[in-house]
Amino acid sequence: MKKTIQKNISGKLRKVIMPLAFLFTSLLTYAGGSYPVPNNTIMITKNLNNKKHKVRLFTASDYKTLLFTVDGVAGKQYTLFVFDLDGKLVIQSAIQNRETGVLPEISSGAYLYEVLVEDTRVETGELKIK
Repeated sequence: MKKTIQKNISGKLRKVIMPLAFLFTSLLTYAGGSYPVPNNTIMITKNLNNKKHKVRLFTASDYKTLLFTVDGVAGKQYTLFVFDLDGKLVIQSAIQNRETGVLPEISSGAYLYEVLVEDTRVETGELKIK
């Protein structure tokens, strides 16, 4: 009985330790500079979020292009507004529900955004582009 318990514990530990060891060696390799780090990174902070309209802002694989999609109410048009900190409109993009809008490369800086459906604010937040 005692040997069986020890074998089962060692098998379980092996399943836990191996992924951790791989993660640790991957982090060491990354710290050594072998993985490419994108020049432009986009950080998104949401201030107002709506459960009925799921807005996603994310970057394309080039880390420069911002993508905008909404999973919300069928037949509705969603508009994304991106403002600089002075309140000047930088980009405006309109999409239908479950479509994806592609926004061009935005210069480095801090921005505010809001998403509207008709005249109702659905989401607001900040974009920081480095």
